[in-house]
Amino acid sequence: MSGSSDRTPGPVHLGERLGDRLAPVVGLSPRLHVSTRTLAGLCGLVPVALATLYRVVHNAPGALPADVVAVATGALPVAVGGPAAAALLLAVTDPRPLVRVGLVFAGGFGALAALSTAAWLPAAVGVTAGGGVVFAAHVGRAAPPRRLRTTAVAGVLVAAVCVSLAATAGVDPGTLRPLGSAVALAGVALTPLVAGYGRLGVLAGALAGLLTVGAATSAPYVAGAVLLVGGGVVSAPLGLVVLAAAGGVTALVTAVHRGQGAVALGVCLLLVAGVPATVLGALAVVVAVALLADPVEPAETATGGGVRS
Repeated sequence: MSGSSDRTPGPVHLGERLGDRLAPVVGLSPRLHVSTRTLAGLCGLVPVALATLYRVVHNAPGALPADVVAVATGALPVAVGGPAAAALLLAVTDPRPLVRVGLVFAGGFGALAALSTAAWLPAAVGVTAGGGVVFAAHVGRAAPPRRLRTTAVAGVLVAAVCVSLAATAGVDPGTLRPLGSAVALAGVALTPLVAGYGRLGVLAGALAGLLTVGAATSAPYVAGAVLLVGGGVVSAPLGLVVLAAAGGVTALVTAVHRGQGAVALGVCLLLVAGVPATVLGALAVVVAVALLADPVEPAETATGGGVRS
């Protein structure tokens, strides 16, 4: 540890120390490496999915039971704890120091949003900065095509976080809210570049796209309300919404078919999080970016190869 301290600068050293301290606690091993990432994905996915479902159902015609509303009202502000815990857990498993720092930053600052509404701005800045650091860890490195594609998709998704949170903070929302929606939808549409696209996935994605077109044309008011309330989509072209639905489902089905559990959970997070205009949604997108990218193994770093396509 002392030799590592001499070689590594301050913030990166913090990420290494966190991973070294917590790894024995979760009992990391080569076999547990994947299951720990899957656990992190579930920690992030469940509260985000429940929050999105509640918003859609609560705004649908009819009234929910008062007890359900009371429980949800108390739980929604602390739902961000799920993706915050996921980010910290992923920080333990990732061997790249810079990615560890970004995930710790995003998870730690994101958790502030559960403490007080007054902490929204520092939480939003911290999540955005953490996502930027995670993205920066992929930039400027010689890499095979798959990792270059992952970097490109991660860049689009992190850009959606920056633009959408800026709009929520009051920076030209009339322009940035629609732009954030468009960039976020584009990021979801591009996920097959990371997860792949087999025949089954393409068929499922095409069906999802057709169903989206059918729903939007037969019941445009309902579809628009669901996209706005559940996904935070503002003034996005229908074609982009269809591409996002088709691309996201294609990536999800392909990842499940190939047994890529962490990647599938990352795509699910993007689908249920919607436009990252809240700290909860933004942190979910940052966690999804970390799940979509396979961590670099030490042997790969030394040899410069060994990446699965």
